[in-house]
Amino acid sequence: MGNNIEPTLDDALNTFVQENDRPTAGNLQEWVDRYPQFRKDLIDFAAAWAEQLVLPAPEGIGAETEKLLVDRAMSYVQNVAYNHDVERLRQTTTDDPVRSLTGDAQRVGTRPAELAKACRLDLSLLSKLNSRQIQPWTIPAELVRMFAEQLNKSVPALKIFFAGSPGAVAAKAYLSRSKPTGTVQQSFAEAVRQSSLSNEEKARWLSE
Repeated sequence: MGNNIEPTLDDALNTFVQENDRPTAGNLQEWVDRYPQFRKDLIDFAAAWAEQLVLPAPEGIGAETEKLLVDRAMSYVQNVAYNHDVERLRQTTTDDPVRSLTGDAQRVGTRPAELAKACRLDLSLLSKLNSRQIQPWTIPAELVRMFAEQLNKSVPALKIFFAGSPGAVAAKAYLSRSKPTGTVQQSFAEAVRQSSLSNEEKARWLSE
């Protein structure tokens, strides 16, 4: 009878600490697999733990440096969990793949400008998403659902697309006012702040 008792979040966190001396890509994946119901909590906990490991003594750093290190630790564990989920999707999903946001949109009769408007983006953001210049784990779930609806594709297919390697932006003037520089990805929030969206639209996306 005791074996049927559902584990609590405390159980998951306590065993995580007891069985590991630090959070790593491997043990985080194992625990997310073992306790999928606590996925977000495990990610947040691992981020906080990683933060303590990477931060130097408080008196030796400023507020900006501390925030950078915390963000780096959080990004690391979120990336691990996202890649784990996408790998599982690749192994189980047989949905029609997404090859290009703008290309697939044109196949259903939607122009790039129309796709951007329908998804509450500007063309600069659409261009970065289309060329996978955005860290996939930072893309809001609501936006992924919007693309799925507009392109007649599944959410898993979109997630697999966004997890692909960054590529060069198509050389079309309507997609971007400036040429891409390398393949360094940025967060969706950073891209939103750099976009030409209204302050209201930026605030809506940044609250996601």
